[in-house]
Amino acid sequence: MRLPQATSDRPLPMVELLHTLPDGTVHVDWMIAQDPEASHSLITFRLPRPLTELKPGEELIARRIADHRPSYLTYEGPISGGRGTVRCLARGRVSQWIETARGWEMEILHDSETGPVPPFRLRLVPRPDQQWVIVIMTPDSLSFDAET
Repeated sequence: MRLPQATSDRPLPMVELLHTLPDGTVHVDWMIAQDPEASHSLITFRLPRPLTELKPGEELIARRIADHRPSYLTYEGPISGGRGTVRCLARGRVSQWIETARGWEMEILHDSETGPVPPFRLRLVPRPDQQWVIVIMTPDSLSFDAET
C-alpha cells in the first residue's frame, strides 16, 4: 500500500465510530481518508476501545479490516444487511503520517463527543496476522523517526 500523504496544511480526515452489532457487542471502527478530499476508500481498523482512552505508552491491539466508503466519515445510523449501527465518537485529522522501520507514526488532531482532545502521536506496528499494535507515544518519544 502506498502511504497516504498527510501534512499540517493538507491533513487527512478521520473518524472513530462506535459500532454496535446486532448481538449487542461493540467495537470502534477507526477510519482514515487516503487523501485530504476523502475521494478514495477509508483505511479502516477495528479497535476494542477509542484511541482517546489510551494513556501515553499504553498499547492496544487493532485489526486492519476492509477499507470503507468515504461516506462513513459523516454517517451515523443503521448499517445495511442487518450489521448493526454506528455512532460517531470522534472526528478529526491526521496531520502527519510517516513510515518508519517499526511501522507507521501519526499525529492525530481530533474532537471527541465530549469536546476537543489535545493533539497526540501514535505508532502503529504491524504483526503478521493482520493485527497492529497501536502505541500512544510518550513525551520522550515524540519526535518522528526519520527511518523509512
